[in-house]
Amino acid sequence: MATNGALNDLEQWRSIVEYETRKRNPDYTWENRHEVPAYLDEWSDEVQTDTRGPYQSAENARRQASRDAKERERHGWGWRMPGERITAARVLRVAIERTTLAWEEVDVRDPDTGKWGG
Repeated sequence: MATNGALNDLEQWRSIVEYETRKRNPDYTWENRHEVPAYLDEWSDEVQTDTRGPYQSAENARRQASRDAKERERHGWGWRMPGERITAARVLRVAIERTTLAWEEVDVRDPDTGKWGG
């Protein structure tokens, strides 16, 4: 991560998009694709997450989160029946998170012995 020496270099941001997908129809096969719908009218119980980052600013993380949410909705299409297009994914939450980087002392060298204390 490149820094410009500003004070906000002590923070990192990441984008988060939570979404769920439609349940696949267990009866659907290639042979019966014209008679049986590929997806059910139910959503899966599992919430999936796309996380990207780190970013140096909140604005960059917001932009990426917005792009990811639109992409998830745009390409989350499936076919229930031939000619009947439905959304296969829906976005539940779009957020950004921040972490503050802080220095913490991990080890100390003894000035008398010259050895690290571990």
